[in-house]
Amino acid sequence: MTNPTEIEQRLTREANLFAALGRAGNQIKARTYIVADFEYGYDHRIAAVSWCVMRVTGGSEIPEIQGPLVICSADQSEREMVSAFFDALDQEPGAVLVTWGGEYKDLAVLRRCAAEYDLFLPQQLCDLDPYSIRRIDLCGAVSVRTESVHLPEYAAACSIPAKPSPSKTIGELVENGKWPDVEEQVLADVMTTTIIMLRHLKSHGLIRCAIPACSLALANAATTANPCSNFLRRTFKPWAQLKDSTANYTCPIYRAA
Repeated sequence: MTNPTEIEQRLTREANLFAALGRAGNQIKARTYIVADFEYGYDHRIAAVSWCVMRVTGGSEIPEIQGPLVICSADQSEREMVSAFFDALDQEPGAVLVTWGGEYKDLAVLRRCAAEYDLFLPQQLCDLDPYSIRRIDLCGAVSVRTESVHLPEYAAACSIPAKPSPSKTIGELVENGKWPDVEEQVLADVMTTTIIMLRHLKSHGLIRCAIPACSLALANAATTANPCSNFLRRTFKPWAQLKDSTANYTCPIYRAA
């Protein structure tokens, strides 16, 4: 049996997308979100990527969480990192890609990488419309027509844990090869963005969940996936535990065994 051609692969992805969107239309509460973040060196090349897959279903108050996965230049080239991320998106053709400020920089870099490295763009990135239903840029969503704010500024205003290192230091960390710090930074950004996403989706009636319980579930999943992360163990998980323990729930909470 011969391997499928590139055109056949593209048609298969399109078919999977329409099937996934059809299922989502029949059960509006069932949807998959992929939250992603990227860090860069001074040359604007991708130095690290992290993403988290969150599957929201109609039958559970707490989403199914996969990851976050973290990859950096210490282990893989830019092409390898982007290819792995594209594969993750292709595996979830109906998923909504969620970023903070992605429409301003990240998506442009990813499209440049696809052209430079002869890669096919996932469906979430093919649509050039900045308001595509396949993506959510939370920076634009929360700012609307006001001046855009940086992620740590918004997080601080909402009392959400954020970057362990100042944003302006990331280039220096990359140049000096301080990869554990770079990995912590990109991981923290995904965690912060995911919490903002959950709040955003619930406020718009797109999901039904208890945010404190979901935050703790996210912290547990992330710590399992990244057991060496100081940011998760010392900052994010204690914050999530406190939020969960002091929450006054108004709907049933189903906890994982």
